[in-house]
This record gives sequence, structure tokens and C-alpha cells, in this order.
Amino acid sequence: LYREKQQFADGVGNWVSDIQKHAMKIFPDMDAVCAEQSFCNFVLGTESVGYESLVESRKERRRKHTIPGKVVPPGSPQPHRWYSVRSNPDLKRMNLSYEDAAKFLRDVLHWPDTKDFLPSLATLDALIVSMLERIPFHNLTLLTRERRPPTMDEIKQDMMSGIGGPCSVVNSFFATLLDVLGFGPNVYLLS
Repeated sequence: LYREKQQFADGVGNWVSDIQKHAMKIFPDMDAVCAEQSFCNFVLGTESVGYESLVESRKERRRKHTIPGKVVPPGSPQPHRWYSVRSNPDLKRMNLSYEDAAKFLRDVLHWPDTKDFLPSLATLDALIVSMLERIPFHNLTLLTRERRPPTMDEIKQDMMSGIGGPCSVVNSFFATLLDVLGFGPNVYLLS
């Protein structure tokens, strides 16, 4: 977990400013916006310029922030657990039924009719908007409960009551909800 956090912070920390600085070096005759756009075109594969200095600055940052005595071989793969929601052993314990999902849509997200629900891009967009509008993102439940990760029952209870919670609660429930509503089998929770 520490390594994942380190890589995330390492990748995001100065990454944006590094891209902007690097783009200005590669395209010195352009203003910052045009240079950044040209660099983005390169990243998408439409131009070819060197980006070795970005990679080197990232490696240097990683060397500075390495834990003494902890050796991670360069190029070693990042361990991961990617399960589809249907086969995720943790999320299976949530036991979210279709009836629970319909009740959540009706009572918490205030959808008027859920009996003719069909998974589509339009309904996915509407679900995302509804979740962002109606489900609060907060860490208050982490402060009021004993210090441990929430159980699947607590996640289900918090979401079914509309309390919401931190990203791990909201995202776990939303991924399970999407699968139950028929958006699966390729719904993944990447965490």
C-alpha cells in the first residue's frame, strides 16, 4: 500500500508542472497552452518528440523519496487485485439485491420509476449525476466509528440511508450497484 501511495503521489505531485515545463522546452516558440497541446498530441501518438527528461525527472524524484533499506527492483510490476465486481470476494459480502438497488434509486436518488430500468449510456450518465448530486462525500463516519475499515454491511447501510461517506464507501457501493443494475459483467473497482 505504501508503494502504491508513493507511486501515485510521485506520478501526480509535480507531473502537471513537469509536463508544462517539458512542453515549453520542446516547443520554445509556442506559448504555454500551444506547447502543452502539442505535447499532449505527442502523448496521444500524433507527433514524435523526446520525453526522456520527464522520465528521468520522475526517476530522480522516486530515488529521493525511497525508504532507506527498502529495495524495489526497477521495472518490477506493481502488485494488483483487479476483480470484476461480480467476482470480487469483498464486494460479494455486500449482498446487494436488485430490490435493494431499486429501493436505493427510488428512495435515495429520487428516481421516479425503476421497474423499466435499462442499462445504457444515458442511464449511466444519469446515475453518475444523481450520485454526485444526492450522495455526500465526507469522512465523518470515519471519525465517529472505531478506527478500522467499514464492513460491507456498514457500507450498504450508509449508502441505503443516503449518508454517503468517503470514496472507498461510495465507489464500492456504486460499482456493486452498477453490476446489480445490469451494467456488468465488466464493472471493475480499481483500488
